Amino acid sequence: MISTDVKEWGITKKGEQVYCYTLKNEFLEVNILNYGGVIQKIMMPDKNGKFENIVLGFDDIKGYEERSPHFGAIVGRTAGRIKKGELYINGTLYQLETNNCGNNLHGYPEFYGQKIWNCEILEEEERAVLILKRTSPHLEAGYPGKIDFTVKYILDKNSLILEYEGIPDRDTYMSLTNHTYFNLSGDYKKDIGNQKITLACDEYLEVDEETLPVKISKVDNSIFDLRKGRTFNDVFSSDEEQVKIVNGGIDHPFVLSHKENLDAVCIDEESGRILEMKTDQPAVVIYTGNWLDEVGVISGNVVCRNHFGFCLETQDYPDVLKFIPEKSKIYNENKKYTQKTAFIFKSFVK
Repeated sequence: MISTDVKEWGITKKGEQVYCYTLKNEFLEVNILNYGGVIQKIMMPDKNGKFENIVLGFDDIKGYEERSPHFGAIVGRTAGRIKKGELYINGTLYQLETNNCGNNLHGYPEFYGQKIWNCEILEEEERAVLILKRTSPHLEAGYPGKIDFTVKYILDKNSLILEYEGIPDRDTYMSLTNHTYFNLSGDYKKDIGNQKITLACDEYLEVDEETLPVKISKVDNSIFDLRKGRTFNDVFSSDEEQVKIVNGGIDHPFVLSHKENLDAVCIDEESGRILEMKTDQPAVVIYTGNWLDEVGVISGNVVCRNHFGFCLETQDYPDVLKFIPEKSKIYNENKKYTQKTAFIFKSFVK
């Protein structure tokens, strides 16, 4: 049975009202904020039927404004890093502001995860839908084009489906994602080390000290070969240079093969929780929270630490216009941007 709710959740430093929208059925309960489209909480059962939260977040808006490493947020206009903030569209340079080692990361300073979105909630026969909208003006953060964005969060049985649409008024580029950190142990009982990830992927992108892509490599004979599954601890304990360069973990784009029915499967055997992922995007950035010890206290008065969550950031190839121009996409009034990712939540039957 589907149910929805909305309640006041706080006031931003700018005086904006923050609301929390709840989508709920017998499988899942999902809390989403109009602030940044943040997925603040996902409650799902373990193998014994006990519902617990499986995403990292805060209990108040102050945490999201002051200390959040993009917890649960919509990321845009562009997910990932753009080298030197240089965005070329049809030969014209648009200089973006830089916020990360001289590069532009996640579209700052106009990061979509810090914007108030207009929201509408719908109840359908077997689905609950939260529709979020905002218009990004021409040259916001330096990006060309006015874009009307719509993001939908759809609760359908045991799936949470994310659908993105961007309609620009001129030639431009965009690549959105969601930055939820998952921890399948439930209520942060443990870090993600013993959780296992399987990925339908034959290639990944090596990165440099600034986490910029430098090379597309085969996963064969590397710790990043996740086709048969590995625990995150297997990666954390590796002495491979690509693990060390991102502070002991994963912060890399993986090229999805789309050969399998699912693109990714994550399992926590102790709790019995399973997270499956399917996307229409060419890549996913897996990030294992390698700097989370800087965050401090999160929901439930728990002190966050490194490797406390993992992200599956489905998106276009990073810095694609410069790094892989032959795969680049330009959007305009005749070619809108779309993206769809589904997360499916299951648990072992006891």
